[in-house]
Parts: sequence; structure tokens; C-alpha cells
Amino acid sequence: MCRMFGFLTDRPRSVAEAAGHDLQTFHDLGRIHHDGWGIASWDGQRARVHHDPEPVMESASFWPMVDALTTDQSIFHLRLATEGLAVREENCHPFIDGNVCFAHNGQFSKTPEILAEVVDSCDYRPRGTTDSELYFALILRNHSRGLAWPEAILDAARTILALVPAGQVWALDCMLGTEEALYAFSLAFPELVPDRPEGYYDLHFLASTDAEGRSLRISSQGPESPRWTLLTQRTVLRIERGSLALSTTPWRRSAHKARSHQEFAAQRSYP
Repeated sequence: MCRMFGFLTDRPRSVAEAAGHDLQTFHDLGRIHHDGWGIASWDGQRARVHHDPEPVMESASFWPMVDALTTDQSIFHLRLATEGLAVREENCHPFIDGNVCFAHNGQFSKTPEILAEVVDSCDYRPRGTTDSELYFALILRNHSRGLAWPEAILDAARTILALVPAGQVWALDCMLGTEEALYAFSLAFPELVPDRPEGYYDLHFLASTDAEGRSLRISSQGPESPRWTLLTQRTVLRIERGSLALSTTPWRRSAHKARSHQEFAAQRSYP
């Protein structure tokens, strides 16, 4: 399981100056989430990522990178590797395809059915061995077929729930950054992992204003004040770059009739 932090401002700003306290709190979670880290950021329309499989607490590059980072949209990720999955750079989030970046907190079983779905229908080819890249591949496929990003995320989640047995999907929380917006999605089954603290799979967001402008944070590390808003389960939050306008897309039945049998299976197997 992992930790995620997304940060947007209404114009490019020094991330260290605008979100320094939040990033210190995030960095300190690396004492537990110690299987690599990554940062995605956007320079205009161009996305770039940096990955390091070393523990962030031992990293000599994390804070210099943060100090040098000026952007209006970024995603930070700390990895706690699923048992059996290698700790190596290819498995570090966020993953990138063109100018789209993706990070995941959660886990699901890589069943033969879900692997076949990705191999048979997705152009994106995972570089590592994580379940998270399969999730990303499905989202990219859905978008290439004409779905808007929120529906592409929701339909990928539906596919996973349909092709992975009940009890083998722990969480599908994710963040997806594009040239136009950052998207966050929350879907988890915390009862399946009782050893995790309450709220471990929650995502909260906070809009704020200071002397330099407006910003928005979205985090899996838990709110530090009641001003943070909990993202409703099975909902995609869209945060538009520049304006920071918010919109949500709730879970609903897919419009694709070909998936009706999968939806039925998902509804029977999951709350």
C-alpha cells in the first residue's frame, strides 16, 4: 500500500514554498512506506516523472528536487510494496504515458483474466510488475475509446471488480494527472485489511488561499484540520488546472452494454 499527495496552484509556483509543511509530513511517512518514491510534475503541457527505488528517508535527492520544483500541478507517491513484488525503479509510481501520469494506493490480485484483458485490449505495455500499471493501462484504453477521463477511471474500476474475485480487491484509490486537470478517485474495502488504521484508504482535499494565490491539496495521509473535505467513495474528483474549479463524477451503471454482465458480477460480489 502507498501514500499519495497531489498539489495544484493557480499559476506555477515554488512547491517547496507553497507546500513545504505538507511535504515534510508526507516525507516522514517514508519511515513505513519505504519501498521507493516518485514525483510527477508538469511544465506547461509537458509531464515529467522522477523515480527512486530507495527509501525516501535515505534519499539525497528528494529535497533538492522539491526545492527546485516550480509547477502548477504535481503528484507525489511513497510506495509500500505488495508482498512478492520487486522494489525497483520500474515499479515506482507515478507511471507515465505521454503527458498523462498515474499513481495508485491499493492492491488487487493479478488474475489471469485481468492480465489477459490488458494484453488483449490495451496499447500501453507495463514496464514493471505491479497491479497498478494494469489499472493504468485500462484507464488509458478506455480514454482512447472515447471516454472522458472520469468515466475512463470508473470503467477501469468496474473491469477490475468484474475480473478479480470478491475479496481480492483491497483498494483502487488513485490520482491521474493530465494536461488539463488532476483527477482523484476513491474506492476501497477496508474491512479486508483490518491491520490498517481507520481512514487509511480515505482521500481528503483542501482548497486554500495565501498572499501568493490559490492552491488545492489532495492527500491520503489524513487531514490535519476539519477544513479538509473527505472525497466520497466511488467518486472521481476533477480539479482543473489554472482555475482550480472542482467537479465530481459519481459511480453509475456503465453505458456500455457489453459490460453489463461484468457490472452484474461486480454488484453481486461487492458492497
